[in-house]
Amino acid sequence: MEQNQELLKKRRRTFHYRKEQISDAQLHDLEAYGISVQSEEQPWFFAVIQNQEILNRMAEMTGLDDPFYGAPTLIAAFAKDNAVSAVVDTAFALSSMMNAAVNEGLGTCMIGSLKDLLNHPEHMDLRNLCRVPDGYTCIGSIAIGFPDEEEDLPDHQNTDVFSYIR
Repeated sequence: MEQNQELLKKRRRTFHYRKEQISDAQLHDLEAYGISVQSEEQPWFFAVIQNQEILNRMAEMTGLDDPFYGAPTLIAAFAKDNAVSAVVDTAFALSSMMNAAVNEGLGTCMIGSLKDLLNHPEHMDLRNLCRVPDGYTCIGSIAIGFPDEEEDLPDHQNTDVFSYIR
């Protein structure tokens, strides 16, 4: 338990990645953690994108300079449209993968710029490339790879975000 807490305290957003691809074993470990999240319906679908041409194309379409921070792997998460708590369950699965990445010596960063792109009707070809089934909506994605440098904690963490009703 203590070891898990220490790992979670070490988790940071990673903005600089080495070009080295993560191993299949690491990827399968992350997948296992993601789909092991407590969920009645398991209303998710994940597209693991490691093809550099597709990553470059997606990056260009966002209009941002380097939206994936050079990460060699991107996991786009899709929630089933007609499920009861699909967005929450899928977000928990992504979070579980991000936590597991720390244990693997990997860095992650939540990427919001793909959500609108992968849900836009004009870009259904991208969804088809990712083999996303009909009836799913992208809720976000994570960049994954080996950190190129150690990320620091933010200078300030807003701690005034809790209300106590007792």
